[in-house]
Amino acid sequence: MRLTDPRFLSDWKHRDFRYFLKIQVGNLASDRNIEKMVELCFSKKELHGLNSTFWRLKDIDAANDPALKGEIARRVKQSDRSLGAIARIFIEEITRFSGCERACVKFPVDVGHVPELLQWFPDCKIIHITRDPRAVAMSKTNDPSGTAIKIMQHPRLAWLIRKLSVWFVIAQYWRTARVHRRFRQLSNYKLFRYEDLLAEPEKTLKDLCKFIEVEFSQELLHPETGVHLHQASSLTGKQKKAFDPNAAVRWQGVISASDKWLITSLTKRSMRTLGYDPATHPIFRIARRPLSGVCAQTA
Repeated sequence: MRLTDPRFLSDWKHRDFRYFLKIQVGNLASDRNIEKMVELCFSKKELHGLNSTFWRLKDIDAANDPALKGEIARRVKQSDRSLGAIARIFIEEITRFSGCERACVKFPVDVGHVPELLQWFPDCKIIHITRDPRAVAMSKTNDPSGTAIKIMQHPRLAWLIRKLSVWFVIAQYWRTARVHRRFRQLSNYKLFRYEDLLAEPEKTLKDLCKFIEVEFSQELLHPETGVHLHQASSLTGKQKKAFDPNAAVRWQGVISASDKWLITSLTKRSMRTLGYDPATHPIFRIARRPLSGVCAQTA
């Protein structure tokens, strides 16, 4: 069962599920409030804290089953009514009522929430995905739904807004490396790099399948045949479904020399911690060649 970010966990800027409970529901010690919470969660209304894709429940037929709401309410009442218990119950029951055995949930970009996830889901598999910090910075500074809006609102501060975005990415990458150092010895935690996937998709996907204990299939090498809607590139505005090595290095065409030097210099140690060496990574050779093999078939 593939589920999007439910916003049970978020950073201080976002109105997440905790905000929804505070504003819309009230004290969960009351059984009546538990029932109110469940009804609102399945109402598909644009409520503060429930305005993520997850709560639109699109393409989840089980969400229309009254028995699902009843079972979730029953289990929450019997639990300690904590945020972790609520998150676990919603995900488990939506998965079970949908006829699936396991769920794959996209949780927030902020990897600082890994401790909570391990506490809430002790038997989970945490897939930590990273990307070249220079690519992330260029995506951040060209984000049409984020940075671009701020620049439109404050055009005189455009240069400062972009520079602050770059520094934000650097700080986040440092934090990502610290989190990896802390959890890399855990058997249910594994780091994957975006560049590895695009340079060697078969090898990377086989490693992933082994980690999550599922059988590898050749179909996984052809994501363009699936129904998943991929996010449009912040640099091109296009949605690419197939594995395209050039997507990993497209940032090189928009980054300034000063930003490249700054980010590379300040994240060099963190890159090593995360097992990423831009000087030797094969993606920088592969992306310059015409697509071949798997990528030629899926371009």
